[in-house]
Amino acid sequence: MRVLFMGTPEYARRVLEALATLPGNTVRAVSQPDRPKGRGMRLQPSPVSAWAQDHGLPLDRPQRLSDFADSWQAFAPDLLITAAYGRILPPWLLRLPRCGAYNLHASLLPRWRGPNPVGWALWAGDSVTGVTLMKMAEGVDTGPIVASRPLAIAPEWDCGQLTAALAEEAAELIRAFWPRLCDPTLPVRPQAEEDATYAPKFPPEMGRVRWEGAAEEEARRIRAVSPEPGAYAFWGDQRLKLAGARAEAVSLPVGEARLSGEDWIVGCGVGSLRIAQVQPAGRRWMRPAEWLRGRAGAEATVKLT
Repeated sequence: MRVLFMGTPEYARRVLEALATLPGNTVRAVSQPDRPKGRGMRLQPSPVSAWAQDHGLPLDRPQRLSDFADSWQAFAPDLLITAAYGRILPPWLLRLPRCGAYNLHASLLPRWRGPNPVGWALWAGDSVTGVTLMKMAEGVDTGPIVASRPLAIAPEWDCGQLTAALAEEAAELIRAFWPRLCDPTLPVRPQAEEDATYAPKFPPEMGRVRWEGAAEEEARRIRAVSPEPGAYAFWGDQRLKLAGARAEAVSLPVGEARLSGEDWIVGCGVGSLRIAQVQPAGRRWMRPAEWLRGRAGAEATVKLT
């Protein structure tokens, strides 16, 4: 099988690895262009690009998809497989593969269509999510469903941990259905439009913890935006990233952070949050007690806003 694979983040890298290790496949990878990252803002490849380069796969990183139309047509793919590529594909590209175009979406469609399904599943407090293999259509995640694999969400998982678990489910799903994707009798079912929900990217202010809110909700917020872009609060004018949160039935003044062992217990509008990790700007992650020990004059009880 000649496969044109399109994906960008670590979730997609795991799917690419599964495809490339299936016997007999010829895989050509497509990913987003390298982006500046880190304190030095150096260009870095996406996880898909890095894996493709390390394993000698043909790799395209188009600024404009149309620039590669002739090249991809000459490649003559049997299948187009996408996983979190990050762009809406034009109709000419969906029509290109002989056997069709399929997407591995990180939710149980039609719930959480769009670019941020994992974050929204956590933010909404879903107990179960999953991965859907769907035949692609021109709408955003609207195509008919081939199969889904549900996954229970562990209470402590953040977005990074849940995404990693879903990537494994996606790899298993594509392996299970691989022999049948070129079968014209492969059954599919339409999505129930009345059950559809949309998962847009979070706005920048989503990461700021609202101490006046309920602790359960704020714990979900922290998990939904972790590890990136991350949840944060302020101590004075210093911004602190926060992670490792869980709600507790402790009553404290709103925003008051007290040490409990190596953790903080921070008062919320309803209940309190236990915070296990903090990261000051430009520093590594550490326990709250360790951070306080390194702050001259810092007290065991501080005020977070």
